[in-house]
Amino acid sequence: MTATSPLQQAVRALEIPRPRLLAAVLTACATLGSAFALAAVAAYLVTRAWTMPPVLDLTVTVVMVRALGVSRGVFRWLERMLTHDVALRGVVSLRTNLFTALAARTDDALTRLRRGDLLARLGDDAQELGDHVITALVPALVSVVMAVAVLATFAPLSLTAAAVMLAALVLASVLAPLAALRAARISEQTVLTTRAGVSAQSLEILDDATSLRLEGRLAGSLDALQQRQAEHDAAIDRAAVPAAVASAAVPLTMILAVTGSLLAAGSLWASGGASAGQIGILLLLPLSSFEAASALPAAASQHARSRAAAERLAELVGDQPAVPRPSVPSSSSSAQRSTSHLRAVGLTAGWTAEAPRVRALDLELPPGSRLAVVGPSGCGKSTLLATLAGLLDPLAGHVELDGEDLAGLDAASVRAGVTMFAEDGHVFATTVRENLKVVRGDLGDEEIRAALAAVGLVDWVAALPHGLDTMLGPDGTTISGGERRRLLLARAVVRGGPVLLLDEPTEHLDIARGDALLRALLSPEDTSLVPASSTVVVVTHRIEAIPAGTSILRVEDHR
Repeated sequence: MTATSPLQQAVRALEIPRPRLLAAVLTACATLGSAFALAAVAAYLVTRAWTMPPVLDLTVTVVMVRALGVSRGVFRWLERMLTHDVALRGVVSLRTNLFTALAARTDDALTRLRRGDLLARLGDDAQELGDHVITALVPALVSVVMAVAVLATFAPLSLTAAAVMLAALVLASVLAPLAALRAARISEQTVLTTRAGVSAQSLEILDDATSLRLEGRLAGSLDALQQRQAEHDAAIDRAAVPAAVASAAVPLTMILAVTGSLLAAGSLWASGGASAGQIGILLLLPLSSFEAASALPAAASQHARSRAAAERLAELVGDQPAVPRPSVPSSSSSAQRSTSHLRAVGLTAGWTAEAPRVRALDLELPPGSRLAVVGPSGCGKSTLLATLAGLLDPLAGHVELDGEDLAGLDAASVRAGVTMFAEDGHVFATTVRENLKVVRGDLGDEEIRAALAAVGLVDWVAALPHGLDTMLGPDGTTISGGERRRLLLARAVVRGGPVLLLDEPTEHLDIARGDALLRALLSPEDTSLVPASSTVVVVTHRIEAIPAGTSILRVEDHR
């Protein structure tokens, strides 16, 4: 079986309906066909009028010129509408499939990925594949159709002209795109290597200029920067050569086509084998025969960018299929646990093996237990929570949920047992209601209001202009830090679950309100936020607010 490339998988994930793609290609062909026919009819009209025939002999031709001029604009509008419709629908399908595939990943690749990199891949790279439809796929198909139409037009007039036109079209359709593809690959390499080196070296000099000067290393650093800049410039120059070839290839092949048509027309005129109108078509039509081919260099450049984007997206989704297949959840993954026993055995957690944050931790969290995790900033408290939640793979040891290793459980089973409140949880640019329903679609307004009241947001919601229907800004930019943190806590409360892991849930709150929430979370007797049977682990800096008798895990010096 032949393996498919990342670009082929990505195009498949666009889920473009063939009838829509065919309609877009046909309207694009109709647009260029109208322009091509307009040039042919206009050439015939000009040269036929030169022989001064009766005016009525030109009436049909004049009407055709007008009709083709209008139809070109109409078909162009239809083409833009249909191609962009196909591309935008494809990007929506691609992103849907990407999110589905990402949700199905069981490793910690996403957790380790920088947020900016993830955003660029889901945003820019997905858009590149949408542009692939408009700029690469449709123009390539149209160029094939138009090449056949051009040859079919020239062949009845002159086989010689048709042969020359065939050679010119082959050169324009092969040489120019190959050169553009080469230039795009060099440019892509330049962006990833030499430009990054220049930026890194420049920032190093700007940040450490004083120390570099004192240590006598500034001149060497400037020389290294100059060397990196020279490498960058050389790479740009290398890309400029094939780019220039791509730009010049189509005009040069047009000259070849015009020369061949001129010689064929001269031979026919001398022998009397063609009328004035036919001679005019042979002389002028080559100038309008390369409109489809002239789009191929841009199509090749887009192909290179799309392929690079598809490879980055393939790294993102890992082994998940480009178009995830629907799966039937197993009974173990679909069943919601009422209680769970979380256990860490010899756990070493960290983002890299070279810098573990927590070492050799043994931890027992039976159902209904409460645990406060304290320690200085940067000691690994959030890393520990992410590992206990199954979002970060252990560097050593393992985490068990009800006696089963998290690594061997499917994602649905882990999420059914463990809920994590991340410090940087996202607030969506939608209503207050939808920001809570994102974790449970069946939530009613009464449950939502109860959760908001439990975290102290009922008065805030009542003061909003539209209550639960008030729109929030992207990532909570229109609300305060304390309101944002309590909204995320309300989301964790309505999500529920046997094990609740909370990372600094009371940060940005005033001391009195934050301490009250912390005591409610860590007191088994207080069920206003979580049931007594749920296990609660809270990362906090407010040691003095931890209720008496609560187990405390101190993380210091990675121990």
